[in-house]
Amino acid sequence: MKKLAENIRTIGWSVKLALQINAGVFLLWGTLGIGLSVLPSIALYFNRRTVSILSAFLRTGTGTFGDVLPSVISLGIILTAVGLSKRVNGNFLYFIMYDSYYFGLEEYMMDVVKRIELKTLMDKKYRDEHWSVMGRCGALADFMSSGCLFLTKLTGAVSLLFVAARISWVIFAFSSLYIAAVLVLNILTADRLRWDGRVYNEASRLADYYQESVMEPGAAKELRVYDLGAETLHKWENAYEKVEKIDRQYVKNRQIVAFFSSLVFYIFIAAMMVYCIYQVADGRMSVDVFLMLYACGLSISEVVQVLSSSFQEADRGLYFLNLQRKFVQAVPQTAADWDEGFVPAEADTVFRADNISFSYDGQTEVLHDLTFEIKKGETIALVGVNGSGKTTLVKLLIGLFSPTKGRLSFYGKPYDSRTRGAVIQRVGMFFQDFYIFHATLRENVGFGDIKSLAQIRRIKLAMEKGGADKLPDRFPKGMEQWLLRDVIKDGAMLSGGEKQRVAVSRAHMSDKEILIFDEPAAALDPIAEMKQFYAIREKIEGRTAVLISHRVGFARLADRILVLDAGHLVENGSHDSLMQKNGIYAGFFREQAQWYETEETADE
Repeated sequence: MKKLAENIRTIGWSVKLALQINAGVFLLWGTLGIGLSVLPSIALYFNRRTVSILSAFLRTGTGTFGDVLPSVISLGIILTAVGLSKRVNGNFLYFIMYDSYYFGLEEYMMDVVKRIELKTLMDKKYRDEHWSVMGRCGALADFMSSGCLFLTKLTGAVSLLFVAARISWVIFAFSSLYIAAVLVLNILTADRLRWDGRVYNEASRLADYYQESVMEPGAAKELRVYDLGAETLHKWENAYEKVEKIDRQYVKNRQIVAFFSSLVFYIFIAAMMVYCIYQVADGRMSVDVFLMLYACGLSISEVVQVLSSSFQEADRGLYFLNLQRKFVQAVPQTAADWDEGFVPAEADTVFRADNISFSYDGQTEVLHDLTFEIKKGETIALVGVNGSGKTTLVKLLIGLFSPTKGRLSFYGKPYDSRTRGAVIQRVGMFFQDFYIFHATLRENVGFGDIKSLAQIRRIKLAMEKGGADKLPDRFPKGMEQWLLRDVIKDGAMLSGGEKQRVAVSRAHMSDKEILIFDEPAAALDPIAEMKQFYAIREKIEGRTAVLISHRVGFARLADRILVLDAGHLVENGSHDSLMQKNGIYAGFFREQAQWYETEETADE
């Protein structure tokens, strides 16, 4: 009963979601399918009438061709319609509903994921569930198309049972038992016809990894140098064996269900034929009735076959929809209504942190009791060694994570779903873990301001500021050169520094009032890094900015410097004041001074 109640909840959730996405396509094809499903029953009526008139003519010689012509024409029209209606099968309905419900569910799930805290998504439990449910966004299309087909064929079965009941209650009983037996068989074996997508996907990913590793240049080199070919093949065989085992078991279970369904069908046909022949021989059933019942039995068996397959498909879709519903209802989410009319409570203080701490796992803190503020128009340098917590702090500032302790505010308002929306709308960001899109060079830079994607002059200016202005000269197609080769074979491959320059150029497209650059020059040499930061300072143009790096040479460009060490804010002040203090920052700066040009040269 618990499982039944759970399925009912999932059906209600799924149908409600489908109607919200596109009610018209389901109602149209559901109504049309139900109308078409009763045509076989109507055809049986005209079939019997035609056979009855012809039988009477053969027995008595009375009647004319005109007497049977209307019935023959009507039967022909109906049989033609029945033939066409068979084209409205599961594949056809899935094709019709695919665009609406596959992409609709995918969009819905992506919207849900956008409202999940990044910290929650980093939890392995939710991350694994997320990948599992996102990989089955076709479940709604499966369920709605198969469910629609099941309902229409069930309507057809009921109409055929009605015809059988009007002629013979015995045949009605046989037919009812046959339909019930097949449906019960499918219900009892439903668990065998499902497979756990999470287990299958995990095994499949592992097998794909080993298979693709031999074609990946870096991995292939290592495999050859260390003679790991045989070991990799062995691991691939072990991983793929799990995939094959799941596939074999699924095919085996389907064959078992098909066998017993066929067995029930033959028992039904045999019982019906024995009864009808006995009735005809005994003179209690005419030939036309016998032929009609035989045609009725074949129609019922045809409908039941579709009922069985559509039930299996709908059940499989329902299984994955149940996982998706549980994920959506279980995973913590923030509200979706970002406040575009955000009104600052303080005009001068952009970010304020009051004793904030943060832990990824709820146990080990990576930020400890930080207190600071960033004023409007300030340029802040956030420095520290790798692993000191700089990137984590930035992710708190832009609302990707929430502090586990303390209070963080934006323009005087504490962070909540509305404040996070205001932050996202006002902050332009360069991430240390940036992404190069499988797109053209122009698009990779222009994506920083999608409205300016066609403005070549502005994109070139951003590339000049980001240090990527010489890249087009390298490529035969210039700005329209496709980057990376995963999609296009002749795509251009970039070095680490070139990728970073493209990503920084993308950030220079932003016209937002607050700019955050997280390690924008990590892949560059120290001299090129300083040039990059000078370009960034020019880009800032009086806006609020946070510049982050584990190198401290650029910090002289900032109004104020925040120094993190092992998650603690240990120093806060200008370059000159921190040098006079002779603390951690001064030590960093002197150690790294040899990497840079002299201060006098840098200031020119």
